[in-house]
Amino acid sequence: MTAVDVRAELRAEVRRCLDEHVDVRPYLAENRDAGARTDESLWRALSVQMGLAGLIVPEADGGSGASVADLAVVFEELGASLAPVPMFATAGLALPVLRAVVQDERPGPARDLLAGIAAGSTVATLAVHETDGRYAPDATSVRAERDGEGWTITGTKGFVTDASFADVLVVPARVGEGIGVFAVDAADARVTTLTSLDLLRPLATVEFDRAPARLVAEPDVAHRFEAGLDVALVLLAAEQVGGAQRCLDNAVGYAMDRIQFGRPIGSFQAIKHQLVDLLLEVELARSAMTHAVRTADDYLEDPSTDTARALAEGASLARALCSETFSHVADEALHVHGGIGFTWEHDSHLYYRRAKAAQLLFGNPDEHRERLAVAAGL
Repeated sequence: MTAVDVRAELRAEVRRCLDEHVDVRPYLAENRDAGARTDESLWRALSVQMGLAGLIVPEADGGSGASVADLAVVFEELGASLAPVPMFATAGLALPVLRAVVQDERPGPARDLLAGIAAGSTVATLAVHETDGRYAPDATSVRAERDGEGWTITGTKGFVTDASFADVLVVPARVGEGIGVFAVDAADARVTTLTSLDLLRPLATVEFDRAPARLVAEPDVAHRFEAGLDVALVLLAAEQVGGAQRCLDNAVGYAMDRIQFGRPIGSFQAIKHQLVDLLLEVELARSAMTHAVRTADDYLEDPSTDTARALAEGASLARALCSETFSHVADEALHVHGGIGFTWEHDSHLYYRRAKAAQLLFGNPDEHRERLAVAAGL
Protein backbone atom coordinates (compact mmCIF):
# COMPACT_ATOMS: atom_id res chain seq x y z
CA MET A 1 0.00 0.00 0.00
CA THR A 2 1.42 3.39 -1.02
CA ALA A 3 1.62 6.48 1.18
CA VAL A 4 -1.18 7.99 -0.91
CA ASP A 5 -3.42 5.00 -0.19
CA VAL A 6 -2.63 5.14 3.53
CA ARG A 7 -3.54 8.83 3.66
CA ALA A 8 -6.74 8.20 1.75
CA GLU A 9 -7.75 5.60 4.35
CA LEU A 10 -6.74 7.93 7.17
CA ARG A 11 -8.84 10.72 5.66
CA ALA A 12 -11.83 8.41 5.29
CA GLU A 13 -11.62 7.23 8.92
CA VAL A 14 -11.22 10.73 10.33
CA ARG A 15 -14.08 12.02 8.19
CA ARG A 16 -16.32 9.13 9.28
CA CYS A 17 -15.62 9.85 12.94
CA LEU A 18 -16.23 13.58 12.57
CA ASP A 19 -19.39 13.13 10.51
CA GLU A 20 -20.81 10.84 13.18
CA HIS A 21 -19.88 12.86 16.25
CA VAL A 22 -19.38 16.56 15.48
CA ASP A 23 -22.16 18.87 16.63
CA VAL A 24 -20.74 22.35 17.07
CA ARG A 25 -23.87 24.11 18.26
CA PRO A 26 -23.69 23.09 21.95
CA TYR A 27 -20.09 24.37 22.10
CA LEU A 28 -20.49 27.87 20.69
CA ALA A 29 -19.26 30.63 23.00
CA GLU A 30 -22.79 32.01 23.36
CA ASN A 31 -24.17 28.61 24.40
CA ARG A 32 -21.55 27.44 26.90
CA ASP A 33 -19.55 28.71 29.82
CA ALA A 34 -16.15 30.08 28.82
CA GLY A 35 -14.35 27.02 30.12
CA ALA A 36 -16.68 24.40 28.63
CA ARG A 37 -16.17 24.77 24.89
CA THR A 38 -14.54 21.41 24.13
CA ASP A 39 -16.27 18.19 23.15
CA GLU A 40 -14.40 15.96 25.57
CA SER A 41 -15.84 12.68 24.29
CA LEU A 42 -14.84 13.53 20.71
CA TRP A 43 -11.40 14.59 21.92
CA ARG A 44 -10.93 11.23 23.65
CA ALA A 45 -12.01 9.42 20.50
CA LEU A 46 -9.54 11.34 18.33
CA SER A 47 -6.58 11.45 20.72
CA VAL A 48 -6.84 8.22 22.73
CA GLN A 49 -8.75 5.77 20.55
CA MET A 50 -7.43 6.91 17.15
CA GLY A 51 -4.08 8.26 18.36
CA LEU A 52 -4.23 11.31 16.10
CA ALA A 53 -2.63 13.74 18.55
CA GLY A 54 0.53 11.61 18.55
CA LEU A 55 0.86 11.05 14.81
CA ILE A 56 4.19 12.88 14.47
CA VAL A 57 5.47 11.89 17.92
CA PRO A 58 8.44 9.51 17.46
CA GLU A 59 7.72 5.84 18.05
CA ALA A 60 10.29 5.84 20.88
CA ASP A 61 7.99 8.22 22.76
CA GLY A 62 4.83 6.22 22.14
CA GLY A 63 3.70 7.98 18.97
CA SER A 64 3.13 6.78 15.43
CA GLY A 65 6.29 8.30 13.94
CA ALA A 66 4.16 9.50 11.01
CA SER A 67 4.87 12.42 8.70
CA VAL A 68 3.58 15.99 8.64
CA ALA A 69 1.81 14.99 5.42
CA ASP A 70 -0.23 12.47 7.41
CA LEU A 71 -1.08 14.99 10.11
CA ALA A 72 -2.02 17.58 7.48
CA VAL A 73 -4.75 15.21 6.25
CA VAL A 74 -6.20 15.19 9.76
CA PHE A 75 -6.13 18.99 9.95
CA GLU A 76 -7.88 19.32 6.61
CA GLU A 77 -10.75 17.24 7.94
CA LEU A 78 -10.81 19.10 11.26
CA GLY A 79 -10.93 22.40 9.38
CA ALA A 80 -13.82 21.11 7.30
CA SER A 81 -15.86 20.10 10.34
CA LEU A 82 -14.91 22.92 12.78
CA ALA A 83 -14.59 20.18 15.42
CA PRO A 84 -14.56 21.75 18.92
CA VAL A 85 -11.44 19.92 20.14
CA PRO A 86 -7.96 21.19 21.14
CA MET A 87 -6.17 19.31 18.34
CA PHE A 88 -4.71 22.47 16.82
CA ALA A 89 -3.40 23.66 20.20
CA THR A 90 -1.88 20.28 21.06
CA ALA A 91 -0.78 18.65 17.80
CA GLY A 92 -0.67 21.79 15.67
CA LEU A 93 1.16 24.22 17.98
CA ALA A 94 2.82 22.66 21.02
CA LEU A 95 3.88 19.40 19.36
CA PRO A 96 5.71 20.86 16.31
CA VAL A 97 7.70 23.18 18.58
CA LEU A 98 8.59 20.30 20.90
CA ARG A 99 9.63 18.15 17.94
CA ALA A 100 11.85 20.95 16.66
CA VAL A 101 13.60 21.85 19.92
CA VAL A 102 14.14 18.35 21.35
CA GLN A 103 17.56 17.39 20.02
CA ASP A 104 18.41 14.12 21.74
CA GLU A 105 16.77 11.02 23.19
CA ARG A 106 17.71 11.56 26.82
CA PRO A 107 14.82 11.25 29.31
CA GLY A 108 13.47 14.56 30.56
CA PRO A 109 10.45 16.89 30.69
CA ALA A 110 10.30 17.25 26.91
CA ARG A 111 10.12 13.52 26.27
CA ASP A 112 7.59 13.07 29.07
CA LEU A 113 5.45 15.71 27.42
CA LEU A 114 5.74 14.04 24.02
CA ALA A 115 4.70 10.72 25.57
CA GLY A 116 1.70 12.33 27.28
CA ILE A 117 0.53 13.90 24.02
CA ALA A 118 0.96 10.59 22.19
CA ALA A 119 -1.10 8.76 24.83
CA GLY A 120 -3.86 11.36 24.67
CA SER A 121 -3.50 12.04 28.38
CA THR A 122 -1.99 15.53 27.98
CA VAL A 123 -3.56 18.56 26.34
CA ALA A 124 -0.87 21.10 25.59
CA THR A 125 -0.83 24.52 23.98
CA LEU A 126 1.75 27.10 22.98
CA ALA A 127 1.87 30.44 24.82
CA VAL A 128 3.99 32.50 22.45
CA HIS A 129 2.02 35.64 21.51
CA GLU A 130 2.69 38.87 23.34
CA THR A 131 -0.34 40.92 24.34
CA ASP A 132 0.41 43.26 21.41
CA GLY A 133 0.27 40.36 18.95
CA ARG A 134 4.00 39.76 18.38
CA TYR A 135 4.95 36.08 18.37
CA ALA A 136 8.65 35.83 17.52
CA PRO A 137 10.48 33.92 20.30
CA ASP A 138 13.05 36.70 20.77
CA ALA A 139 10.19 39.16 21.44
CA THR A 140 9.07 37.31 24.58
CA SER A 141 8.66 39.39 27.72
CA VAL A 142 8.41 36.34 30.00
CA ARG A 143 11.50 35.82 32.16
CA ALA A 144 12.76 32.63 33.77
CA GLU A 145 14.72 32.47 37.03
CA ARG A 146 16.42 29.70 38.95
CA ASP A 147 14.56 28.53 42.04
CA GLY A 148 16.74 26.02 43.84
CA GLU A 149 17.12 23.10 41.46
CA GLY A 150 14.12 24.16 39.39
CA TRP A 151 12.82 27.22 37.55
CA THR A 152 10.05 29.79 37.81
CA ILE A 153 8.74 32.09 35.09
CA THR A 154 7.04 35.48 35.31
CA GLY A 155 5.21 37.45 32.64
CA THR A 156 2.11 37.56 30.47
CA LYS A 157 1.14 35.94 27.18
CA GLY A 158 -1.86 36.80 25.04
CA PHE A 159 -4.08 35.05 22.50
CA VAL A 160 -3.28 31.57 23.82
CA THR A 161 -5.35 28.93 22.03
CA ASP A 162 -7.42 26.54 24.18
CA ALA A 163 -5.62 27.59 27.36
CA SER A 164 -8.78 27.00 29.39
CA PHE A 165 -8.72 23.27 28.55
CA ALA A 166 -4.96 22.71 28.47
CA ASP A 167 -3.00 20.74 31.04
CA VAL A 168 0.40 22.15 30.05
CA LEU A 169 1.55 25.44 28.55
CA VAL A 170 4.71 25.50 26.44
CA VAL A 171 6.34 28.93 26.85
CA PRO A 172 9.46 30.64 25.48
CA ALA A 173 11.13 32.67 28.23
CA ARG A 174 14.28 34.74 28.64
CA VAL A 175 17.17 33.07 30.40
CA GLY A 176 19.90 35.67 30.68
CA GLU A 177 20.62 36.75 27.10
CA GLY A 178 19.04 33.68 25.52
CA ILE A 179 15.59 32.18 25.03
CA GLY A 180 14.73 28.88 26.69
CA VAL A 181 11.58 26.82 26.30
CA PHE A 182 9.62 25.82 29.41
CA ALA A 183 6.61 23.69 30.29
CA VAL A 184 4.21 25.05 32.91
CA ASP A 185 1.21 23.30 34.40
CA ALA A 186 -1.88 25.33 33.47
CA ALA A 187 -3.04 25.12 37.09
CA ASP A 188 -0.04 27.26 38.08
CA ALA A 189 -1.01 30.12 35.76
CA ARG A 190 -3.87 32.59 35.73
CA VAL A 191 -5.99 32.03 32.62
CA THR A 192 -8.48 34.71 31.50
CA THR A 193 -10.66 33.74 28.55
CA LEU A 194 -11.06 36.42 25.89
CA THR A 195 -14.05 37.31 23.73
CA SER A 196 -12.95 36.08 20.32
CA LEU A 197 -14.34 36.28 16.79
CA ASP A 198 -14.07 32.53 16.35
CA LEU A 199 -16.83 31.07 18.52
CA LEU A 200 -15.30 27.58 18.48
CA ARG A 201 -11.63 28.34 19.22
CA PRO A 202 -11.28 30.03 22.60
CA LEU A 203 -8.35 32.37 23.20
CA ALA A 204 -7.03 33.50 26.56
CA THR A 205 -4.56 35.77 28.30
CA VAL A 206 -2.23 33.79 30.55
CA GLU A 207 -0.33 35.37 33.46
CA PHE A 208 2.64 33.75 35.19
CA ASP A 209 3.70 34.95 38.64
CA ARG A 210 6.77 32.95 39.61
CA ALA A 211 5.03 29.87 38.24
CA PRO A 212 6.97 26.60 38.66
CA ALA A 213 8.38 25.59 35.27
CA ARG A 214 10.29 22.69 33.72
CA LEU A 215 13.08 23.42 31.28
CA VAL A 216 12.24 21.77 27.96
CA ALA A 217 14.98 23.22 25.76
CA GLU A 218 18.16 25.16 26.49
CA PRO A 219 18.56 28.79 25.31
CA ASP A 220 20.66 27.81 22.28
CA VAL A 221 17.66 26.39 20.40
CA ALA A 222 15.79 29.61 19.54
CA HIS A 223 16.38 29.03 15.83
CA ARG A 224 14.79 25.59 16.14
CA PHE A 225 11.81 27.13 17.93
CA GLU A 226 11.16 29.31 14.87
CA ALA A 227 11.30 26.25 12.62
CA GLY A 228 8.77 24.54 14.89
CA LEU A 229 6.50 27.57 14.52
CA ASP A 230 6.81 27.24 10.76
CA VAL A 231 5.63 23.63 10.95
CA ALA A 232 2.66 24.90 12.98
CA LEU A 233 1.93 27.47 10.26
CA VAL A 234 1.89 24.68 7.68
CA LEU A 235 -0.65 22.71 9.72
CA LEU A 236 -2.78 25.83 10.13
CA ALA A 237 -2.66 26.24 6.34
CA ALA A 238 -3.90 22.65 5.99
CA GLU A 239 -6.81 23.43 8.30
CA GLN A 240 -7.63 26.49 6.21
CA VAL A 241 -7.63 24.46 2.99
CA GLY A 242 -10.04 21.99 4.60
CA GLY A 243 -12.32 24.82 5.68
CA ALA A 244 -12.23 26.45 2.24
CA GLN A 245 -13.02 23.14 0.54
CA ARG A 246 -16.03 22.56 2.82
CA CYS A 247 -17.33 26.08 2.16
CA LEU A 248 -17.03 25.46 -1.58
CA ASP A 249 -18.74 22.06 -1.32
CA ASN A 250 -21.57 23.58 0.70
CA ALA A 251 -22.01 26.40 -1.81
CA VAL A 252 -22.09 23.96 -4.75
CA GLY A 253 -24.61 21.74 -2.97
CA TYR A 254 -26.86 24.67 -2.18
CA ALA A 255 -26.62 26.00 -5.75
CA MET A 256 -27.79 22.62 -7.05
CA ASP A 257 -30.75 22.47 -4.63
CA ARG A 258 -31.98 26.07 -4.49
CA ILE A 259 -34.70 26.68 -7.06
CA GLN A 260 -35.23 30.19 -8.40
CA PHE A 261 -37.33 31.10 -11.45
CA GLY A 262 -38.08 27.43 -11.91
CA ARG A 263 -34.47 26.18 -12.10
CA PRO A 264 -31.50 25.57 -9.76
CA ILE A 265 -29.48 28.73 -9.22
CA GLY A 266 -26.38 26.68 -10.06
CA SER A 267 -27.56 26.61 -13.67
CA PHE A 268 -27.16 30.39 -13.95
CA GLN A 269 -23.97 31.38 -15.72
CA ALA A 270 -22.96 33.94 -13.09
CA ILE A 271 -23.12 31.35 -10.31
CA LYS A 272 -21.25 28.80 -12.45
CA HIS A 273 -18.41 31.23 -13.07
CA GLN A 274 -18.30 32.25 -9.42
CA LEU A 275 -18.01 28.64 -8.22
CA VAL A 276 -15.40 27.70 -10.84
CA ASP A 277 -13.27 30.69 -9.80
CA LEU A 278 -13.51 29.55 -6.18
CA LEU A 279 -12.50 26.02 -7.17
CA LEU A 280 -9.37 27.36 -8.86
CA GLU A 281 -8.49 29.35 -5.73
CA VAL A 282 -8.91 26.31 -3.49
CA GLU A 283 -6.77 24.11 -5.75
CA LEU A 284 -4.02 26.73 -5.88
CA ALA A 285 -4.06 27.01 -2.09
CA ARG A 286 -3.93 23.22 -1.79
CA SER A 287 -0.90 23.14 -4.06
CA ALA A 288 0.91 25.72 -1.89
CA MET A 289 -0.02 23.80 1.25
CA THR A 290 1.21 20.50 -0.22
CA HIS A 291 4.57 22.07 -1.07
CA ALA A 292 4.85 23.52 2.44
CA VAL A 293 4.05 20.12 3.99
CA ARG A 294 6.90 18.60 1.99
CA THR A 295 9.35 21.23 3.29
CA ALA A 296 8.16 20.57 6.86
CA ASP A 297 8.83 16.85 6.53
CA ASP A 298 12.23 17.56 4.99
CA TYR A 299 13.14 19.76 7.94
CA LEU A 300 12.05 17.32 10.65
CA GLU A 301 13.94 14.53 8.88
CA ASP A 302 17.11 16.61 8.43
CA PRO A 303 17.24 19.86 10.46
CA SER A 304 19.72 22.13 8.68
CA THR A 305 20.10 25.72 7.56
CA ASP A 306 18.96 24.85 4.04
CA THR A 307 15.88 22.87 5.07
CA ALA A 308 14.95 25.54 7.64
CA ARG A 309 15.12 28.26 4.96
CA ALA A 310 13.01 26.17 2.56
CA LEU A 311 10.51 25.55 5.37
CA ALA A 312 10.30 29.27 6.18
CA GLU A 313 9.61 30.07 2.52
CA GLY A 314 7.04 27.29 2.14
CA ALA A 315 5.27 28.11 5.40
CA SER A 316 4.91 31.83 4.66
CA LEU A 317 3.80 31.18 1.08
CA ALA A 318 1.14 28.73 2.25
CA ARG A 319 0.01 30.95 5.11
CA ALA A 320 -0.45 34.00 2.86
CA LEU A 321 -2.28 32.12 0.12
CA CYS A 322 -4.37 29.76 2.25
CA SER A 323 -5.45 32.55 4.62
CA GLU A 324 -6.73 34.74 1.82
CA THR A 325 -8.33 31.82 0.00
CA PHE A 326 -10.26 30.61 3.04
CA SER A 327 -11.49 34.13 3.81
CA HIS A 328 -12.57 34.78 0.23
CA VAL A 329 -14.25 31.40 -0.28
CA ALA A 330 -16.08 31.65 3.07
CA ASP A 331 -17.30 35.13 2.12
CA GLU A 332 -18.47 34.09 -1.36
CA ALA A 333 -20.16 30.97 0.03
CA LEU A 334 -22.20 33.22 2.31
CA HIS A 335 -23.41 35.17 -0.71
CA VAL A 336 -24.23 32.05 -2.72
CA HIS A 337 -26.46 30.92 0.14
CA GLY A 338 -28.22 34.29 0.11
CA GLY A 339 -30.29 35.36 3.11
CA ILE A 340 -30.22 31.97 4.84
CA GLY A 341 -26.43 32.07 4.96
CA PHE A 342 -26.48 35.20 7.10
CA THR A 343 -28.74 33.75 9.78
CA TRP A 344 -27.53 32.56 13.17
CA GLU A 345 -28.97 29.10 12.54
CA HIS A 346 -26.79 28.47 9.48
CA ASP A 347 -23.15 27.38 9.83
CA SER A 348 -21.79 29.65 7.07
CA HIS A 349 -21.02 32.45 9.51
CA LEU A 350 -19.03 30.02 11.70
CA TYR A 351 -16.69 29.26 8.79
CA TYR A 352 -16.40 32.95 8.00
CA ARG A 353 -15.51 33.68 11.63
CA ARG A 354 -12.90 30.91 11.63
CA ALA A 355 -11.45 32.19 8.35
CA LYS A 356 -11.08 35.79 9.52
CA ALA A 357 -9.71 34.85 12.95
CA ALA A 358 -7.19 32.36 11.51
CA GLN A 359 -6.08 34.90 8.93
CA LEU A 360 -4.68 37.08 11.72
CA LEU A 361 -3.20 34.31 13.84
CA PHE A 362 0.62 34.27 13.61
CA GLY A 363 0.83 37.19 11.21
CA ASN A 364 -1.41 38.44 8.42
CA PRO A 365 -0.86 37.62 4.70
CA ASP A 366 1.04 40.84 3.99
CA GLU A 367 3.50 40.12 6.79
CA HIS A 368 4.10 36.63 5.44
CA ARG A 369 4.67 37.94 1.93
CA GLU A 370 7.35 40.22 3.34
CA ARG A 371 8.85 37.30 5.26
CA LEU A 372 8.79 35.18 2.13
CA ALA A 373 10.65 37.85 0.21
CA VAL A 374 13.31 38.07 2.90
CA ALA A 375 13.68 34.27 3.16
CA ALA A 376 14.01 34.07 -0.64
CA GLY A 377 16.69 36.78 -0.63
CA LEU A 378 14.62 39.26 -2.61
